[in-house]
Amino acid sequence: MTATQDTLATKAVKVGWRESQALSLDRIGWMIRSATQQGVSHYKVMWFDIFFIAEPNVIRELIVKRPHLLHRDPFTTNVLRRIMGNGVFIAEDEAWQRQRKLVAPAFHAMRIRAYAETMAAYTREMVGRWQDGQTVALDKELTQLTLRIIAKTMFNVDLLPEAERIGRLMQDLLETGEKQLDAAYPPPNWVPTATNRRQNAALRELHELIRDIIRQRQARGGDAGDLLSMLLAARDDEGRPMSEAQIIDECVTLLAAGHETTAVALMWAWLLLAQHRDVARRLEAEVDDALAGQPVTFERLAELPYTESIIKETLRLYPPAFSFGRTPQEDIAFEIEPDQNRVSSEKSGFSSYFFRKGASLIISTIAMHRLPEYYPEPEAFRPERWAAGAPQPPKYAYLPFGGGPRVCLGNLFAMMEAQVILATMAQHVRLSPTAEGLPGWEPLISLRPKGPVEMRVRRRER
Repeated sequence: MTATQDTLATKAVKVGWRESQALSLDRIGWMIRSATQQGVSHYKVMWFDIFFIAEPNVIRELIVKRPHLLHRDPFTTNVLRRIMGNGVFIAEDEAWQRQRKLVAPAFHAMRIRAYAETMAAYTREMVGRWQDGQTVALDKELTQLTLRIIAKTMFNVDLLPEAERIGRLMQDLLETGEKQLDAAYPPPNWVPTATNRRQNAALRELHELIRDIIRQRQARGGDAGDLLSMLLAARDDEGRPMSEAQIIDECVTLLAAGHETTAVALMWAWLLLAQHRDVARRLEAEVDDALAGQPVTFERLAELPYTESIIKETLRLYPPAFSFGRTPQEDIAFEIEPDQNRVSSEKSGFSSYFFRKGASLIISTIAMHRLPEYYPEPEAFRPERWAAGAPQPPKYAYLPFGGGPRVCLGNLFAMMEAQVILATMAQHVRLSPTAEGLPGWEPLISLRPKGPVEMRVRRRER
């Protein structure tokens, strides 16, 4: 077979200074516009090669077949390393392999299923405080809820003041991290800017808090049934435990990743449900019929397929991890057959791809999730597209948790948490927006709704 000579390194679109500013201000818009034109788009910004990738076959070749040739993009890594240290999210190569093996057992399905009861109980407490007719700051409520859940499942901390302290510190870290990601050249963490001082103070206090919890746990011994117990018990292939510093880094990583994305996904879910009352009514009917007023449990989730479909469709339209970057550590070249969903039937042969060492490869998750080739009526909120028996998109056309060896470790935890919280809330309340239409998005560490998310409460108890 003869490959077509459309090697992408020769087709870069040069981007001037003004266009580069527009790109930085509207990253998602560029991703979506590029994806509608072709699966892989190559831009030259000064001396930087930037690729927006929204084609499943190419993504599979990169993150599944050649993950050892890719590192996370250095800019994001350097910013997040300030918060997460050398946790598994940041580590590369042999260090990542070792940490992945040590951390993965904490997220085994049999382990996390026990957390469903806690998730449901804390959600009932949250909605139990809401009064009929009250306007609630849903973004703050959901963030506090998921922080409380991760504090309990991470450290077995059930006292609200301690959970609130952890929440305050995590808020400081995430807000300062977002400012640093938004800056073209954030100053080193030793420069005493207001952002750095706030971040460093939060890190010192959080590390001290986690260190105290670790030492108290080590003094008591035993398995408390939480994620920290699994990290303390973990041993590598040579029988060595993690160091205290490494455990602290993993705890901060899990705290950061373990609440923000789920809270954001649920904000979007309720905003979408408020715009689609037919979907909301079907959700209410499912939880009423399946649960009959009883609490959600892990075992009962199988009886809530439409609830799961709502979460999946929300993650398609508004994936909190809206893109992820990779940087080749050496030149990468390969040939693959064109994606038949995206080319005319007349095209034949193979397509050639070349990604130079050091290039910035942006996997455009949100853009790929909105391509009509994979999702008919892509802008429509249609949970039924995920129903059993419905045609499904190609495997790597849906990546809310990434893919390949570096797929999110907590994906099962996050999906279970989102379903439990959504179903429990739908049992007790009906939410309506205080503003017209859907808000815009704000692509920071995660894809947050722009501005506050306020909703009006109507209680459903009869």
